[in-house]
Amino acid sequence: MKLLRRRRCSAPRAKTIRPAEHYLLAGAEEARRLGHNYVGTEHVLLVLIRDRDGAASTLLRRVDVSADAVEATLSPCLGSRAPRIDPDALAALGIDFESVRERLEHSFGPGALEETRAGCLGVAPRLKMALAYALDHAGSRPLGDEHVLLGMLSVPESLAAHVLGKLGVTLKTAEAAVANRAE
Repeated sequence: MKLLRRRRCSAPRAKTIRPAEHYLLAGAEEARRLGHNYVGTEHVLLVLIRDRDGAASTLLRRVDVSADAVEATLSPCLGSRAPRIDPDALAALGIDFESVRERLEHSFGPGALEETRAGCLGVAPRLKMALAYALDHAGSRPLGDEHVLLGMLSVPESLAAHVLGKLGVTLKTAEAAVANRAE
């Protein structure tokens, strides 16, 4: 049995991820949409592949991987949205949902029971590392989608790298696709 060795990258050199803030914010919106309380590489990957004209989607098409294939492979890992409150289920337990809502709004203000989009989200350590690697891949160039994709692939333990690996995309193949584009 042949053992596969994982390519280990040295620690990222980036000192700040400020240029990657756009990706972090877009990933946060995706995480909120899914009802997650953290932002991970999977959320940023979804953002990248949904931009059909973006550099990451183009790079993936170049290695024969469609955005639909990425989304389908990632889907089982995302879970479902947080469950909604079911007034009928509460009524079966003798709880009047509307009176609970009124009491909460009286104590905490209008909309206290509603899902908020302003809640704080944690940022997964693997995403932080991936964004730092992305900045390293960009070097002196402006940070682009392809660099973020390379950054996520540079963290083999990340969910994004795992999903892309299932589809045959490795850091080496992605780097080759980026290099071919530059020529």
